[in-house]
Amino acid sequence: MLLFVFVYPFKQVVFEAEGYDNLYLFPGSFELHWVHSIEKEEWFEVYEVVDDSLLLSTSHFKTFGAGVPATSDKETYIEDGYVVYVIENQYEDMHLNVSKNVDTKVIQGDDEYLLYDWFDSYVSVKISIKRVPRIFRF
Repeated sequence: MLLFVFVYPFKQVVFEAEGYDNLYLFPGSFELHWVHSIEKEEWFEVYEVVDDSLLLSTSHFKTFGAGVPATSDKETYIEDGYVVYVIENQYEDMHLNVSKNVDTKVIQGDDEYLLYDWFDSYVSVKISIKRVPRIFRF
């Protein structure tokens, strides 16, 4: 029975790149953080796992600038000094370029993972939902 617990596949958020160990997160919400390369301000996005996909629920930033839409048809508000855009876009998977220069990290609950320590800078990391045996988390 104990073996079954470790080999039965369950849903996980997987960060993967060829030639690197995968990073596994429990399904639920998590945040991707980085420092905007032009504005030098921290940005972050909140993702939720919905079925077998990633839902970008909100985007948080301090100033409007390059690449930021000036208007939104969804709710926008201020929270803790950040402009919060409600996005609600769903993705099967996504790719993120990791860089120490922009402090790319993921936060889930009290856990913080510096992606540039897990993967080398400038590596493209695929983020997706997969069913993986629990044994691979250890």
